[in-house]
Amino acid sequence: MKVSKAMEINDEGFLNQAGTTGRLDDHLYMHHMPYSYTAEQIRKLRTFLFHMQDKPIPRVIMITSALPGEGKSLIASNLAISIAKGDDQYVLLVECDLRKPSLSNLFKYPPSKGVSEIIQGNAKIEDCLIKTSINKLTILPAAKEPPANPSELLESKRMSSLIKELSERYNDRFLIIDTSPIQATVDPKIIADQVEAIIMVSRYRYTKEADFKMAMENLPKDKVVGTVLNALDELPAKKYKYRKYNYHKYY
Repeated sequence: MKVSKAMEINDEGFLNQAGTTGRLDDHLYMHHMPYSYTAEQIRKLRTFLFHMQDKPIPRVIMITSALPGEGKSLIASNLAISIAKGDDQYVLLVECDLRKPSLSNLFKYPPSKGVSEIIQGNAKIEDCLIKTSINKLTILPAAKEPPANPSELLESKRMSSLIKELSERYNDRFLIIDTSPIQATVDPKIIADQVEAIIMVSRYRYTKEADFKMAMENLPKDKVVGTVLNALDELPAKKYKYRKYNYHKYY
């Protein structure tokens, strides 16, 4: 009998499991409403990443935004679910927003050790993994308690070694890295040097052009593969899409 990778990971032992403190957040459209219009836009984003011209498929992808409240964690989570639903594609959703982590609210698990404790040498990777009810999707949370020196931790050699180890442990695994907003911290700029692709999230009628441009100036332009326009009214976008070309794009 062939043992799947998911079973091998489970055998390492999950200390926590998603969904233990409640129902997964309703905004995880790829899980609750996989045939909705919003879920279809997430699939378009996944397809775009898998079929970029003259570029290999990126396996270490950073999701960030200019400002707080633009929905970067929602996009990162839904994209992770979308990729995990593909054939033979395993996903580790890594939470690198050490200052204000939010994945525990989306996936409903108690505050758990994660990136911060691993970098500080107080925990092992296998002790921090969170099992989800979504096949082939695992979460590595940020920290049980926000550290006092998040930038210093992310800038350390241990952080770059952690990302390298996570990406090389399995050759068919995707890393989706959720970071803090660019205008709020220097953390995304630190992480940007260690990823293969960057996706910017911008919220419709919320993000100011000046903030977006300033954020982009702090990222390596050759790694920014696209922008997600989040929270765009669904019905007007649908109507316009079918009458003339494709107005509503997520990338």
